[in-house]
Amino acid sequence: MYDARFIANWFVSRAASEGKRLTIMQLLKLVYIAHGWHLEMRKAPLVLNKIEAWKYGPVIPDVYAAYRNQGVEITAPLSLPSGQIEPSDRHLLEQIYQIYGSMGAVQLSNLTHEPGGPWDTATRQRGWFAPIPNDLIRAHYESKRAAAKNV
Repeated sequence: MYDARFIANWFVSRAASEGKRLTIMQLLKLVYIAHGWHLEMRKAPLVLNKIEAWKYGPVIPDVYAAYRNQGVEITAPLSLPSGQIEPSDRHLLEQIYQIYGSMGAVQLSNLTHEPGGPWDTATRQRGWFAPIPNDLIRAHYESKRAAAKNV
């Protein structure tokens, strides 16, 4: 398991390698989506940080707090202690970036606001800033996998 800021840095650096910048909303959604698919595939969390249901979707408060002073567009990765992302996790992050990295903030936000999804469920049950538990996220991504197999 990783600190979500470490995973966020990976996405910021990955986008920068193509001369792109992510918005804070894109960054938050990419980390959340990577966490969801990791839960579905590996049955274990990717990030250790809490995830909450904010007005504009799932937010990892630690990532938001760390990057918000850069403004809407993220210009540089955070200065964090060096660490290693396991090769299998780097592969997953690359797949997430390839599939979702070119989507805009609104498109990513729409994906995370699905009726009956974790964000929707958490806000209906507990309102804004409700925690979104990993079991709810995992079940959602497992249902996405099952639906894709039935297509």
